[in-house]
Amino acid sequence: MNDSPRGGHEPCGITAARLRAQNLVVRCGDKTVLDVADLDLATGVTALTGANGAGKSTLLKVFAQLVPLASGYVTLGAEKVNSDKTRAGYRAAIGYLPQDPDFPGNFTVEEAITYSAWLRGVPASRRTGAVQRVIGELSLTKWASTRLKNLSGGNRQRVHIAQTIVHKPLVLLLDEPTTGIDVEHRIGLRKILGKLGNTCCIVMSTHHTEDIELLADRVVSLREGTVVFQGTPQELIARAKAQSSSASQPSREARSIEQALRDLGGTE
Repeated sequence: MNDSPRGGHEPCGITAARLRAQNLVVRCGDKTVLDVADLDLATGVTALTGANGAGKSTLLKVFAQLVPLASGYVTLGAEKVNSDKTRAGYRAAIGYLPQDPDFPGNFTVEEAITYSAWLRGVPASRRTGAVQRVIGELSLTKWASTRLKNLSGGNRQRVHIAQTIVHKPLVLLLDEPTTGIDVEHRIGLRKILGKLGNTCCIVMSTHHTEDIELLADRVVSLREGTVVFQGTPQELIARAKAQSSSASQPSREARSIEQALRDLGGTE
């Protein structure tokens, strides 16, 4: 590989991981598909909810610089992303995982993560260490030499997460990361994301109320491209006028979250 890093940023503290969107408008022809007045996200896990077509994937793509804006802007830390220079720095500071990542199955786990490290600008002098770090953090050592096509769905998803965080992003954008994997792998993935949320701003779209109950620090619910709720899971439960449950009663809490989302039009 040509050693031409595209970014290779170093994280610069929790305040740098503050992601803000203001007056965002996305249009498709004459139709407005996203209209977000003000959204302020910090470190921790934000669960992005809403029915199919509500604008969740579009908002993630806006944050990933993959969808052009009709108006508005995004700020990371104290810097507005509005020029070629700030966009380059911003792209180096984020990690984005689409809902259906497409990566050649003939790559081994280590090869896939190494390629992503190069692509994301990790210098050659630090690349091997970065790859081994995430392989260890995501418990992939046993499968380091296994080809992706031979992995289970849950392990393959962990590889994709490793590819997305190998450069230590400040912002992690995940589109339905727990969908399509079994319960055991889903629990393991939640633990990983919870740990990453200590220093990273994670924005994760999800349909699983368990993700909200067990993982999310805050919830943003979209309906027809607009934000209809943003707050903590507890505030979401209160909106449904349900009593807050103790940690020993997760199923009741999950039902309250689901009812609140239904009232907001956030689930189908």
